[in-house]
Amino acid sequence: MRKFEVDGVNCANCAKTIKNSLEDEFGNIDVNLDVMPRQLSVDIDEAMIKKFKAELNELGFRVIREI
Repeated sequence: MRKFEVDGVNCANCAKTIKNSLEDEFGNIDVNLDVMPRQLSVDIDEAMIKKFKAELNELGFRVIREI
């Protein structure tokens, strides 16, 4: 399981956009809206991280760092 801090996730609709857009390709994505910056958890391997970050960026969300 990988966990990322993400910028631009402001509400439940943002979380829904991420989940609806990316879960088919990357599997279940957990979005923690109770912390700042918001945290995403996803079970992906090293080879998929770059693509995951790029697709998040295309949706308007920026990965700050992996935690």
